[in-house]
Amino acid sequence: MQLGLLVVVVFLSSMDLTGSSKVVKGKRQRRISTELSQGCARGCDLCSEFNGCLRCSPKLFILLERNDIRQIGICLPSCPLGYFGLRNTDMNKCIKCKIENCESCFSRNFCTKCKEGLYLHKGRCYVTCPEGYAAANGTMECSSPGK
Repeated sequence: MQLGLLVVVVFLSSMDLTGSSKVVKGKRQRRISTELSQGCARGCDLCSEFNGCLRCSPKLFILLERNDIRQIGICLPSCPLGYFGLRNTDMNKCIKCKIENCESCFSRNFCTKCKEGLYLHKGRCYVTCPEGYAAANGTMECSSPGK
């Protein structure tokens, strides 16, 4: 009798272990860790094994980088070229400049530096300065001739 009871307990225990280790195909698992020792990079308050940082420490910006079809979050003290920093109460984000041929921007639609060989005029990039404007003092910024 005791042997039969032991066999039933062992059998049920093994079923529970094998059942919990099955992964449902097509479902994406997401492990979240708040401890640095488990893989969160410096400056990251909350991270995922599959998506990198999900929340950065205050004052840092989160940048989402593409890695094939995934986006990986990283925390930076400032945004890289081609992005501008948007501070928010929830999260500071790096957002890509939307202006064509812009290397550095102040906001989504205002460029502060164009790619090499292009002229900057009123937050936009041009091959030549618009009519009535010229490059100021050998710079790549257009201004009216009187200035």
